[in-house]
Amino acid sequence: MKTGRRLFLSGIAATLAGTRALFAANQEQRQGPPSPIPPFPPIPDASGANGPDDMPLPPRAADPKVQLKEDQKELRRDVDRLVQLAKDLKAESDKTPETDVLSLSLVKKAEDIEKLAHQIKDRIREN
Repeated sequence: MKTGRRLFLSGIAATLAGTRALFAANQEQRQGPPSPIPPFPPIPDASGANGPDDMPLPPRAADPKVQLKEDQKELRRDVDRLVQLAKDLKAESDKTPETDVLSLSLVKKAEDIEKLAHQIKDRIREN
C-alpha cells in the first residue's frame, strides 16, 4: 500500500514539475528571443597580480587577546548588573511585610536574576 502511495505522489510531483517547465517555456516564447548568455567571470591566475578583477580577501580573524579582553568587559558588566538586581531584590523583599504570599514583582526579579546568572555561567564555560 505504501508503494502505491509513493508511486502516486511521485507521479503527481513529476507532472507538476513538467507542467511548470512547459509554462516557463511558454512564457519565454511570449517575451521574445532570450537574451545572450552573460560571459563567465574571469578565472584568477596564480601569478599574484593585483588586478582590478581580484576579489578582496575575507577579513582576518580578530586578535584572540583583544577578543578575550572584550569578553572580560562584557562579563564584568553582566556581573555588576547581576549584583545590582540582587540588591534591588533584597531591598524590595525587606520592604514587604511578612506574609504567606510573595508579590509578583519579587518573583519576576528573581527570575531575571536567574536568567542572567545562567547567561553568565554559559559565557564563562565558553571561555
